Amino acid sequence: MKSVLPVMTFVVRHFLMVPLAILAGCVLWTVGYVILLLIAVIWNQDVGGPLAYPAGIVMVIISAIVIGWGMFAPACAIGAISCRMIGWPRLAAIPIVFASGFLFSYLLYWVFVELVSTHSMPSFWIVLKNFTLFLSVPLGAYWWITEGPGAVFDAFRRWIVKRVDRKNSP
Repeated sequence: MKSVLPVMTFVVRHFLMVPLAILAGCVLWTVGYVILLLIAVIWNQDVGGPLAYPAGIVMVIISAIVIGWGMFAPACAIGAISCRMIGWPRLAAIPIVFASGFLFSYLLYWVFVELVSTHSMPSFWIVLKNFTLFLSVPLGAYWWITEGPGAVFDAFRRWIVKRVDRKNSP
C-alpha cells in the first residue's frame, strides 16, 4: 500500500490536470473568439464561417490531450520515477522532466512527420528550439501545478531532517 498510494495520487493529479487545461484553453478560445467577432462587427469586416468556433474548441481539446497525456504527464512520470529510484529530492526532477519532455516532443514530431506530413523530419536543433520556445514554459507550469507543492514540501522535509541530524550529532 505504501508504494501504491504515491502512484495513485500521481495518476489522479495528472488525470485531473488535462481536463483543467482543456477548460482553460476553451475559456481562452471563447474570449478570443468573442473579441475577434467584436472587432469584425465594429470595423465592418467578415465575421467568418460558422465552423470556426467549434473547430477551435476541437483543436484545443485535441491539443491538450495529446500534449498533456502524450508528453507532459509521461515526462513528469520519468522525472518522478528517476528521483525516487536515485533518492534525489523531488526538485531535482526539473531538468529530468525538461529533457524527457523534449524527447517526447521529438517523438511527437517524428510521429506527425511520418503519419501526417509529407515534409522531412526537422533537425534535432529545430525541434529543441521549438520545444524551448513554445512548450518549456507550459511544461514548467504543468510540473509546478502537479508536482511542485509536493516537491517543495519534500525539500522542506529534507531540510528539517538535515538540521535535526546536525543537532543530534556529537
